[in-house]
Amino acid sequence: MSKPDQNEAESEQTGPIWKRYVNTIIETQIARHPILVQIRTVWRQIQDERGIWPYLTPLLALVFLGTYRAERRKLRNQVSSSSSARR
Repeated sequence: MSKPDQNEAESEQTGPIWKRYVNTIIETQIARHPILVQIRTVWRQIQDERGIWPYLTPLLALVFLGTYRAERRKLRNQVSSSSSARR
């Protein structure tokens, strides 16, 4: 039984030459910029979770909204306390 990495490498080698060049360029750019490695990893994880997107999307929206409101409340409290301290 062959490893999945070998199958992917073999399929990339049998494709058109321009696809191999594009893949090589992309891999080189990703290796040069570490943030791209993280973005690619997150993107692949998101793709793996595609089946639960109908549940995950509203949950993430609620978490975002709650976090945003809490941060805004903190900021307003800091601004109001600093402006009252100046008086």
